[in-house]
Amino acid sequence: MDKRLFWLALGSFTISTEGFVISSLLPDIAADAGISIPLAGTLITAFALAYAIGTPILATLTGEWDRRRVILWTLVFFVLGN
Repeated sequence: MDKRLFWLALGSFTISTEGFVISSLLPDIAADAGISIPLAGTLITAFALAYAIGTPILATLTGEWDRRRVILWTLVFFVLGN
């Protein structure tokens, strides 16, 4: 397997699973915030909507840029955001 493909797949997997990881933390988040678990579940919806809306926009805006640079900066912002 091409090394670049492996790292791309690993990065994609890591970013994709973040939306699922928060589901196990919902009871704690709800308790800390003093809200119901279903209301805390809207965090997952907001996360998914941000990706669904933001991805095509960012793909359009960065279409002319070097792909390596886009992936690198995306991962840097992802790590800093977490």
